[in-house]
Amino acid sequence: MAKRRATTGEPAKQVAIDVLREAGEPLHAKEIAKRVIDSGRSRLGGKTPEQTITAMLAVGSKPGGPFARVEKGTYALAEAAGAPAQDVPAASKSKAKPRQRQRQKQTSA
Repeated sequence: MAKRRATTGEPAKQVAIDVLREAGEPLHAKEIAKRVIDSGRSRLGGKTPEQTITAMLAVGSKPGGPFARVEKGTYALAEAAGAPAQDVPAASKSKAKPRQRQRQKQTSA
């Protein structure tokens, strides 16, 4: 089993929010990742920290998240893009329907 490295510092999401706030304009995901890594405020373990940050931006751009995707691969703060991050109406959230489990037929040998 692989050993986990201890990470210290601020969460990468908070650093990315600060990076976008300082920039004052939308940035490409690679540029955001570069600035987060170069800031040294967040320690990301793993072989692909840029991809980790890019994935975090994609997930964070869903409704209610702190980021907004303005173009392919380009993100801004949701509040700066005109949609408040916190004020998403409950009616706009879709409710997941539970899946029906399928039973497998047992075969006797």
